[in-house]
Amino acid sequence: MRLESPGCHPGANWYRVFIALENDISEVLPYLNADLRGLVDYDHKNKILLWASSRIEKIYAFRPHEIGITPISDREEARELTNRIIGIVNDVWNRRNEIQPNYEGKKALPTVMDIYKLLPRTNCKECGFPTCMAFATALRNDSKRLTSCSYMPEDAFLKLVSQGQ
Repeated sequence: MRLESPGCHPGANWYRVFIALENDISEVLPYLNADLRGLVDYDHKNKILLWASSRIEKIYAFRPHEIGITPISDREEARELTNRIIGIVNDVWNRRNEIQPNYEGKKALPTVMDIYKLLPRTNCKECGFPTCMAFATALRNDSKRLTSCSYMPEDAFLKLVSQGQ
């Protein structure tokens, strides 16, 4: 277990923990992808699985010989989460015969321009944003804002999102 300050946030009051693994966990990743709840993104080709656990507000990065967790407040929390995540990985591996593995990653979000093309482009401000481009940017990051624009064809937006890029 290695605790590090985040290089991208100098002076931050949180850490990242990296757990070095003796055994390659690549084979369990598709099962974790199928079993974990929250935001999960899996890249089967590169053997990387990212999981944002909404329940405990942590982000996990699984690689063949390493698991990273962030944000971590101190060494005690790092030990606790390390034990918990190793337990989850072992549990999923032990139940792999009951789980249909999922080799798919999440679909890419549509581009801001693709969303913008669905909007009226009148900059009416009824959505609360100064321009349709600003609204398209916000909608890309939070699809719950869809109802803010009464001119947005909901079916066209949902079709765009389901296709991915």
